[in-house]
Amino acid sequence: MFAQPNQSNVNTQQTVTLPTLAQVMAGGTPSFFQREDPIGTSVTGTVESIEAQQQRDMDTQEPKWFDNGQPMMQVVIHVATNLRDNTIPGDDGVRAVYVKGKNLGTLRQASRIVGRDFPHVGDGFTATYTANGEAKKRGWNPPKLYSYEIVPNQTQVAQAMNATPQQTATPATQLAQRPVAQQPTFQQPQVNAIQIQQLAATGRNAAEIAGFLGIPEQTVRDIIGEEPEF
Repeated sequence: MFAQPNQSNVNTQQTVTLPTLAQVMAGGTPSFFQREDPIGTSVTGTVESIEAQQQRDMDTQEPKWFDNGQPMMQVVIHVATNLRDNTIPGDDGVRAVYVKGKNLGTLRQASRIVGRDFPHVGDGFTATYTANGEAKKRGWNPPKLYSYEIVPNQTQVAQAMNATPQQTATPATQLAQRPVAQQPTFQQPQVNAIQIQQLAATGRNAAEIAGFLGIPEQTVRDIIGEEPEF
């Protein structure tokens, strides 16, 4: 038996912030992917927000649960795109991408490939409808399968890499390291050897990895030990 909601839960629901008039009229953030989309449909943009939500029944809007009492969760990613729909009042181009079921595992793998725990705000993000899965029951629609590609925000990565030494160094240490700190700084993307090796492990060659990360191809070859083709 499932526990009945207590009074504190009821009170919490009553204090939820209501949407504004503009949000109501606009109908909320539109979902990019639709039921009739053909395989190959894709969207690319910049992550504006990301959150975990409990799935809801399409007809009743009631929260969905597994048979064991655990909530069915999904990840909702709001992506800023160049898309504009004249039928949507005040359309700002933001589209929602819903990730659930087996696609959650695909998103985890895409995040690990680039050294992320999940897509972060400011990251480049691409979602593509790639195939249909196997229907759970006869007569049911097969689940849609997606692929995901994440391009980490290089500014955030550089700040994260540089923040720890600058914050933890004592004045004496800073003086001792001053000659090293005065080495010339080049305006180029940070090179993350681990990230490059992870991408190489997926079967990508040096040219593909270099284009993906925006770094020199020779730098990638030096790290993964790939010889140039003549």
